[in-house]
Amino acid sequence: MFLIVAVLTGYMSLLVGLAVAVPGHGFAGSLLDLVPGDWRDWAHVPAYGLLAWLAMVGFRRRGWPIGYALLVGIVLSGVFGLWTEVAQGTAPGREASAHDLLNDLLGAMMAAALMMWQQLASTRTDGFVAALRTNLRSLMKGTSSR
Repeated sequence: MFLIVAVLTGYMSLLVGLAVAVPGHGFAGSLLDLVPGDWRDWAHVPAYGLLAWLAMVGFRRRGWPIGYALLVGIVLSGVFGLWTEVAQGTAPGREASAHDLLNDLLGAMMAAALMMWQQLASTRTDGFVAALRTNLRSLMKGTSSR
């Protein structure tokens, strides 16, 4: 569990660092200049999707039911996205954007949908494998040679 918390905290620090980076100043600012503006807007979707996914995996490993883990992961990403937008609005040359916050939430919801699909697929597969094992014995009856 410590590893997930450490990775989540480090990733959140990276997101805050990029949010308050001033374009053209310092290492992070020079990296921001290399990325076109449209790409920076859409980069919020995978960035906050990964944040939500990491949080949801951590909650699931703690034994949380899937519904609670997904809801809290989405809320956590949304609140953190709001906080980073406020911090970004205080940085010189940067501005807060409701569009970026919506992209943050979109990424979190996509991560939740992926985790829900993954959960449903594993449940179906587990049931299929168990049924196959049970039925395989009856299908193989009388087919062995002496």
